[in-house]
Amino acid sequence: MTLRLTAHTVATDTDDGAVLLSQRTGHYWQLNRTGAYALQRLLAGCTTDQLAEEFAARFDIAPTQAREDLTAMTEQLQASGLAEAG
Repeated sequence: MTLRLTAHTVATDTDDGAVLLSQRTGHYWQLNRTGAYALQRLLAGCTTDQLAEEFAARFDIAPTQAREDLTAMTEQLQASGLAEAG
């Protein structure tokens, strides 16, 4: 699955990662550097499965764990109304 930000979501890079703001609700999300990198890759068209393989190799973790973590992040972003399946 790829991801895209909703029309009312604004993303800003920070020194520690990124912040997403819903202009509709005023709610925001802060992502650490790894989360911000994951979001950038997903927004660029990388799938969750592709990114899980990359993270598994990069961070020496099981691909299933990487996939679960990425799925949890994308589901939370979608549930918050900040992103949607692309």
